[in-house]
Amino acid sequence: MEDCRIEDGFPTLITVNKNLNSHDWKQRLAIYKAQFKQQLLKRGALVFRDFSIDSTENFSDFIKTMDLGSFVNYIGGDSPRDKVTNEIYTSTEAPPSIYIPPHQELSYLKTYPKYISFYCEIEPQIQGETVIADARKVYQRLDSNVIKHFQEKGLTYISHYYQQSKFMDVINYFANSHKSWVDVFETDKKEEVEAFCQSNEIRWKWLRSNWIEIRHTRPATLEHPITKETVWFNQAHLYDFNPRLLGLVNFLAMKFIYFRRLTRLHEVTFADGSIIPREDLYHILDVLRKNTVSLPWKKGDVMILDNILTMHGRATFKGKRRILTALIS
Repeated sequence: MEDCRIEDGFPTLITVNKNLNSHDWKQRLAIYKAQFKQQLLKRGALVFRDFSIDSTENFSDFIKTMDLGSFVNYIGGDSPRDKVTNEIYTSTEAPPSIYIPPHQELSYLKTYPKYISFYCEIEPQIQGETVIADARKVYQRLDSNVIKHFQEKGLTYISHYYQQSKFMDVINYFANSHKSWVDVFETDKKEEVEAFCQSNEIRWKWLRSNWIEIRHTRPATLEHPITKETVWFNQAHLYDFNPRLLGLVNFLAMKFIYFRRLTRLHEVTFADGSIIPREDLYHILDVLRKNTVSLPWKKGDVMILDNILTMHGRATFKGKRRILTALIS
């Protein structure tokens, strides 16, 4: 492969030996995409560098040329992000002071994207990496008793969303963390929300003031359909608001803001309704931290992850940062 250099690792870094124009990178990507896909299946994470990707359109074309599948939307997801085009979103609009631990995208849904891709439009000035973790290694390094309990019991994710609320508007002005159900489901029609929930095996209940409570019950682990490897595949560690996840100050603020249980954004229990021990969730966060890898972004980088094999998160940052994302299935 004379045109490209592959540095095998996690993530695998793929660079070109010279600057390419739009036509050149498309041609080379088309030639080598089968090899790149094999590497993606092996390592779970690819970063393409110096491919002259300099626009949202280029990013979209890049993903289409890789031919991994079709773009899918973010309906049902509640991370704060902006829709850039019909295919492209910002990766997250969560406050820069918040660290987002690794997770698989939409792993709480029955239908989740098979791949997630990122494009660095504005290179972060200080930190701001999209951190990643190998979900196979995470599974292998978790305590066997924790795995056993999670696999046997399964998980129920509980979320609460509002329709309109001046109080929540004020909260989001400062924290930008709690989406309305209109934003989550990309519709203001209750019947469309209910149809989505029904097709995704989500239980729902309408509450006072047009709030909605939804419950997903999902397994804690998953077998990759091709490699047959078992991976840790859940977001229990993100759905439990605790000092380890949020930091003490943010945790106390959340306790004050969400003093009413039916307004809390997230909760998680075992599928039988029993409480997940806090020490188990802390253990998961510790294992994730020890197995997290970060690669500093460079403007124009494209990262592609197998959304089953590889978890992703975000480091805190200062200054400007704009990372775009696309979901593929």
